[in-house]
Amino acid sequence: MPSESNCCREINELHRFFQNWFNGVLDNSDECFRRLSEVLADDFEIISPPGTRTHREELLNSLRDTHAMHAASPIEISIQNCGARALSDQIYLATYEEWQATASDKKGRLSSAIMRTARDTPHGVEWLQVHETWLPV
Repeated sequence: MPSESNCCREINELHRFFQNWFNGVLDNSDECFRRLSEVLADDFEIISPPGTRTHREELLNSLRDTHAMHAASPIEISIQNCGARALSDQIYLATYEEWQATASDKKGRLSSAIMRTARDTPHGVEWLQVHETWLPV
């Protein structure tokens, strides 16, 4: 059974995937992209800092098109202050700061993620919802 620490491992590793995807380090293949698609629940939703709701399929389609978008000016993504707590035996609430930096820009987001236990995922959890808020830089 996953624990709160599994949630933070998943958060860190998925954001490492994003960094490598955006920088073009990973192949633009279905096999590599599965790292993302296999951990988002079918009814996954993200609410971005401006308040836009994006559902799983729309998010996957748009992120697939971002492969190597930072190849010329690499992005660094780091996760800080990750914590999670069990809301039930299968549901977790995680919070974390996501910091993105390029040579010319730095921005941060405070995120809350609802995750659920799921077999056949790298850390035994899948993402149900994320809500992001801008952090002052």
